[in-house]
Amino acid sequence: MRNTTLSLVFLIGLISFVAGLLAQEEAPSPSPLRILVANDDGIDSPGLHALVLALSEIGEVVVSAPEENCSGASHSSIAFSGTHRAKQIDMPGAIKAWAVEGTPSDAVTWGVLMEGSETKFDYVVSGINGGSNVGEIAHYSGTIGAAMEGAGLGIPAIAVSQSRQGSHVVSCKVVVNLITRLEEKGAPSGIVWAVEVPKVDADKWPEIAVAPMSGRYVQAVGFDTKENEDGEGLIFRPQLKFEREFEEGGSSAAFMAGKVVITPLRYDWSAYDEIERLREWDWGGD
Repeated sequence: MRNTTLSLVFLIGLISFVAGLLAQEEAPSPSPLRILVANDDGIDSPGLHALVLALSEIGEVVVSAPEENCSGASHSSIAFSGTHRAKQIDMPGAIKAWAVEGTPSDAVTWGVLMEGSETKFDYVVSGINGGSNVGEIAHYSGTIGAAMEGAGLGIPAIAVSQSRQGSHVVSCKVVVNLITRLEEKGAPSGIVWAVEVPKVDADKWPEIAVAPMSGRYVQAVGFDTKENEDGEGLIFRPQLKFEREFEEGGSSAAFMAGKVVITPLRYDWSAYDEIERLREWDWGGD
């Protein structure tokens, strides 16, 4: 009787072991991250190519970027007027790449609708921009605009820019680290994580500051003008003023102090406190 009981226990254990192995074999492997990469410096930008190669180590990368440099395009679009072209090209690290006639946000729309209709993208990453977009300058940035388009289409989005003396190595490491953390801790919808990388040592992990948008490091304060050669109108060039001192605690101050800055930006610009204030007004006619 004792031997029979032991045999049954052994048989049940063996069946459970085999069932576990079969379940492991049948369990589907997790799908790789799908990442759409865009920028505003154009399809030939070295920063874009560096970012694509880095992200290809953690996911499946599709590129959709403007065929020409569109710096300063913000969140503008030409998609609503006329017809435009898109050309597929080869790019190391990308399973597919498109050069799109249009703005950075147009390129993102094309990529999401053409390549993300069946299998959705997990992230839109815009960059690496040559030149910082820290503080209020973000409003002008096509790099930010491309990421905002992704956020508006319901995809977590990251925009990464660096100083012109900065390192693509550092920018790539920070973006990969940020995506890893967002995967672990969650990525809320309607947010763009704007990453700004100053000139820092490429061999060390940089100091990270999370800070609100604050400060404007460059602004037009006037214009140099001269008459056009044909005698009609004026040719002008802006006179620029560069700031170096900023309010402590804001993004520009942290960036100038040599820190990599992460600023979460909302797609929804609504000033909710002002909405409530205006609702209290008497809006009746005269």
